[in-house]
Amino acid sequence: MGIGLAAAGLVFCSCGFFRTEIAGLPVETRVSFLNLSRTMYAALRIREHGAQAMGAPYAQTPLLAPGAIYIADFQDVVGTGCPGAVDLQVFLYRRVYTEVPIGEDPGEAVEQQPVAAGEILGVPACDAEPLVNYTIVNWDAPEGTARLRIGQESEEVAEAFQDAGLFTDNPDLAWQVFPPIDASLADTPPPSLAENEPLEGTVASGSGAALEGIGVLLRARFRARLDDDSDANDPDSGYGDPIAYAEVDPVTGAFSFDRPPGAYRVEFFSDRCTFRPATLDIQSPLGRLDMVAECDP
Repeated sequence: MGIGLAAAGLVFCSCGFFRTEIAGLPVETRVSFLNLSRTMYAALRIREHGAQAMGAPYAQTPLLAPGAIYIADFQDVVGTGCPGAVDLQVFLYRRVYTEVPIGEDPGEAVEQQPVAAGEILGVPACDAEPLVNYTIVNWDAPEGTARLRIGQESEEVAEAFQDAGLFTDNPDLAWQVFPPIDASLADTPPPSLAENEPLEGTVASGSGAALEGIGVLLRARFRARLDDDSDANDPDSGYGDPIAYAEVDPVTGAFSFDRPPGAYRVEFFSDRCTFRPATLDIQSPLGRLDMVAECDP
């Protein structure tokens, strides 16, 4: 398999970066790919550096919608529990029906050719530092460009990038891919979409009674490259336009979204009710969300 990229990434929360400190045990780590673009669908390919000499193909993630995340054990992905360095390809794809909210778009079709794609070889991984979670994050960027941040919370990994002369053209140490797309990657079709998992919850009064007329919005997390000297990047991060909408069942109080695991904001609204809090920022999959509403008679 192959991969193409034009992206920059950020870690959604630093809680994913715990060092492996148990001496004498074999080191195994996971790889996470998070898509924090507002509009583009993203796919990543990865292999252990040096594997190309043995003809090993790239392993490929599913196609991730905005906000979605893919997490897997390195052992399952590249056949090594903690690779010293990796080769990466990334691809970004434009949606076909952009006028429809993502969660209301059956099939979520994307174009068959990437709008951004690139490849980079020999990116330091466990040779720099074994991490429980080696993160690769696609940031929001102008169309045709991809920006990725890799292993962001590790100073050792960042120093290894600098020592290797990687990503030194920007202060964020971001992997950036610009047009034109390499001819070997330009016709790469998108993989299958990541599988959905229910994101479920309930809304009820303090007494436990179900309520009518309550809506729930879902927004996807985004992140743009930091540049404090440019007003064009304000806001630098947050949650984009609603990607899905649900109404709370007036009998059971239940609501549900079918979305791939990822970083989302769940937002509640009503003409006569208030919610504490009115929004929840979550990283799914997770358990049921139970919300209490205070409503006028």
